[in-house]
Amino acid sequence: MNEFERAFAFQDRVEERTAERLEPTPYGPVLVHTRLNRVHDLNFLRALEVGDASAEELAAEAERVQGAAGIGHRRVNVRGEEQRERLEPQFVGLGWEPQRFVLMVQRRGPDRPAEHEVREVDEPTLRPLWAEAIRNEPHVKDERLVEQILEHRRDVGKAIPTRLFAAEADGRLVAHAELYSEDGVGQVENVVTLPEYRNRGLARALVLHAAAESQAAGNDLTFLVADADETTPAMYRKLGFEPLGLTYRFLKTLR
Repeated sequence: MNEFERAFAFQDRVEERTAERLEPTPYGPVLVHTRLNRVHDLNFLRALEVGDASAEELAAEAERVQGAAGIGHRRVNVRGEEQRERLEPQFVGLGWEPQRFVLMVQRRGPDRPAEHEVREVDEPTLRPLWAEAIRNEPHVKDERLVEQILEHRRDVGKAIPTRLFAAEADGRLVAHAELYSEDGVGQVENVVTLPEYRNRGLARALVLHAAAESQAAGNDLTFLVADADETTPAMYRKLGFEPLGLTYRFLKTLR
């Protein structure tokens, strides 16, 4: 496999290990987790065999499986620019939100070193910061969703070797990141700084520390995934990460 395929195979394993079950469809599996039915990253159609299917057909399969499972949204993931170009106008016409994410691989060192200390922590120590950061997300409306996302984080930690890192300011933890590692691949994930502490270099310190730990663990591939429509990919370029490819999601929120 090439790097792009290895990175996605890694992500696929983590997703499948934390799902309750996979429901087959003609276009690929629907990952289902009925207990954590509002967590987007646990409930979606992974459409890898799209062929010439329309957005309406893909949406119908998502509705069939996710509706029966009581999932609080509908989501379809696709890979490949050709499929995205064809399907995006169709999904938009159906009232779905298109989302683009860029997979970035560490190729070189950063433009400058980090200026903040980072320390490794355990899950109970990090949990209050996780919860505070989740509550700041615009799509999080209630504590039930906060608890579901926290439970998902715990499940990921059980499914894949995971290390947790945090940075302090004003005497408390205000930023965090995670490192997943397996079979020579490391993924830096959930890099979040509380809003009032952003633009201080904390995320830079966390990403560089996690990437260094990935390399020290013997991983020959270290990657992360960033929202392609935000400013973060430019920051990650400065840290030595280069784009490898794009992935696409289409989302319909119900509640």
